[in-house]
Amino acid sequence: MKTMVFLSAGLMAIAACAPATAQRRSQEPETRDQYIAQQQRRFAQMDANGDGVVTKDELSAQIAKRMGNTPPPEMIDSLFKRMDVDGDGKATAAEVATAAGAQFDAWDTNKDGMLSPDERRAGQMALMQGMRPQ
Repeated sequence: MKTMVFLSAGLMAIAACAPATAQRRSQEPETRDQYIAQQQRRFAQMDANGDGVVTKDELSAQIAKRMGNTPPPEMIDSLFKRMDVDGDGKATAAEVATAAGAQFDAWDTNKDGMLSPDERRAGQMALMQGMRPQ
């Protein structure tokens, strides 16, 4: 379960560079289905060849496109490890959907079925703190 929650960390790194429209939307509460759909859209953006899987190269290219420069290999390795839950060298849409659902459940602290902006920020902060080297 812990591994599943970290899957979206890679997607969150990309989301940090998302367009302003997506960031404005993050100020509104969202349902579990909306959250999963959002993560799947991000996955689809990374899947450059449309084969239903994301590779390290696709992840690196998407981050480079959004950030304007190529990320260090260590960063890609770390993010991809979180995305590739089963360790088979490719991240699938199913892995993203499962992990996004688990992450939503963990972040929805009041269990009302909605992820508030405060719950989202708290969850993102916890994820980022967990990604820092000790």
